[in-house]
Amino acid sequence: MVLGVVQGVAEFLPISSSGHLALVEHLGMGMAAPASFDVILHLATLLVVLAYFRRRILWYIRNDLMVIIYVVVASIPTGFIGLFLKDYFQAIRLSPALVCLGLIITAIALTAAEMHRGAAYQLRDLGWYGALTIGLCQSLALVPGISRSGMTIAGGMICGVDRDEAFNFSFILSIPAVLGAVFLEMLGMVRASGSGAFVDAMVSGPIIAGFAAAAVAGYFSLAILEKLVVSGRLMYFAAYCAVAGVVGMAYFLVFA
Repeated sequence: MVLGVVQGVAEFLPISSSGHLALVEHLGMGMAAPASFDVILHLATLLVVLAYFRRRILWYIRNDLMVIIYVVVASIPTGFIGLFLKDYFQAIRLSPALVCLGLIITAIALTAAEMHRGAAYQLRDLGWYGALTIGLCQSLALVPGISRSGMTIAGGMICGVDRDEAFNFSFILSIPAVLGAVFLEMLGMVRASGSGAFVDAMVSGPIIAGFAAAAVAGYFSLAILEKLVVSGRLMYFAAYCAVAGVVGMAYFLVFA
């Protein structure tokens, strides 16, 4: 349940869920989660996004299909980079100091977004270049410690997208990315242990508890983040990531 809450909060707030889960493990506050737990946490956050943005997704499909096309375009860099370099990026998880460096990078991106004073366009005006730029920002989040939501919201704002629209695009863009990651993880588990063992692993008590905790925490985190993004308070998260990154790096370099 603790790891589920961490996932639900950190997955949506721009503070990196993968980075926080890695640091929790390095601090001895939790064991490395099995693959089945990782899958169920991602499923929980995926369902939260679908539930939270269902009306906005339907609106874009009916009234502004170009936004959905931009989501597809922005998903291409993450798909290619994740397919070929995922293991390399995940190896960074073993180095807590590098994870903390990822948090510092997130803080810099959020600060740059808040300091940017450009035009506030709607998503329909994003353009192919803007969509690919945000897609590349999302790809950086394959590195533990670099926040996916933070990088994509910041990328959208720096590209000139309205704050609220950048928030919408960030999380709608997460749907194909998380769906692809869950599919690959599930496929790997079935190949490794068989479908029967996979089903048994997915219906255990701790797995269900983690799913419920991640879903509830995630929904409230999304609601909080939307208000903070629209009101121009991303610097709160930038400050947190900067302090956590610097303090964490100092700690692990000295005591690890």
